[in-house]
Amino acid sequence: MPLTNTQYDQLMREYQQKQFRNRRIIDARQAELYKKLPLLRDLDEQIRSVSMQAARARIKKNGETDGATDSENSPSKSALHEQIKDLCRQKIQTMEEAGYPSDYLVPPYDCPDCQDTGYINGRRCHCFKQAAIDLIYTQSNLTDRFQSENFDLFRLDYYSREQIDPRSGKSSYEIAKEALAFCHSYVDNFDRDGGNLMLIGMPGIGKTFLSNCIANALMQKGHSVIYFTAFQLLKAFEASTFRHDEEAGRESDNIFSCDLLIIDDLGTEMNNSFTNSKFFEVVNERLLRKKSTVISSNLDMGQLRDTYSDRVYSRLASNYSFIRLYGQDIRVLKKIEQS
Repeated sequence: MPLTNTQYDQLMREYQQKQFRNRRIIDARQAELYKKLPLLRDLDEQIRSVSMQAARARIKKNGETDGATDSENSPSKSALHEQIKDLCRQKIQTMEEAGYPSDYLVPPYDCPDCQDTGYINGRRCHCFKQAAIDLIYTQSNLTDRFQSENFDLFRLDYYSREQIDPRSGKSSYEIAKEALAFCHSYVDNFDRDGGNLMLIGMPGIGKTFLSNCIANALMQKGHSVIYFTAFQLLKAFEASTFRHDEEAGRESDNIFSCDLLIIDDLGTEMNNSFTNSKFFEVVNERLLRKKSTVISSNLDMGQLRDTYSDRVYSRLASNYSFIRLYGQDIRVLKKIEQS
């Protein structure tokens, strides 16, 4: 994820603050335990002492020539390691008998995978990647939506059991229930399968809501997610192409590299040769990189074919799973409900 030096420094300061916070929490807990359970201090001192012996033994062995052996009075490294394990077991047992959980002295990491360092084996952690995206795009609008648009709040009662879709013969409720189950499965299997979705249907039918449910769930799992309306997406490419905007150029790179790209309201943008070519570039490049994309549109299959080039339609038809929602405008139903 491309970052300016200032942006990178800002993120690393945030990680340092997390580490400092964790250290203060553990120091306070350590002091509390020492005060209530003096035996723990003795056990920690023994663990430190034996650990130093083990370290000296390791240094000594590394400095020995072939054929040299430890002195008879020196405990073996394995014996020292077993002694450390036994002392640690005693420490945990003492804590648990006093009513403390065994992990009471484990820092409360925001990200256990990298232990709030931002890196795993020299590579940026998934939490760092998402933090970088959040910083670059300042996704406040999307974050606000997550408070009210997630799987737990998706309401099937807005879809009628009596309103029948003439194409499928299914009710609005059945179609929405199947769509919800499909989106749940998409999230559950994302790490293994990924994939691309196209949500189509009339305005206000729940397409954007389902897209945000997917985004929310995947961000909670640590995946990098970027949200654009079709208009915003193409404006970013215009800035990068015609104004040579450096920041927009970084946006373009991130559009191709994030784990999930959400394009909302496809078909509402101005349609011309430039937007058509850029949309093809996004779809095609992400397919080549095996990156997942979710697109919502008010256009049906025929309108998509008529609006975009044959090569765009071909990529969508052959590489995307299509979900078509059917029913009444939920925004209208909500207004009626509120009144």
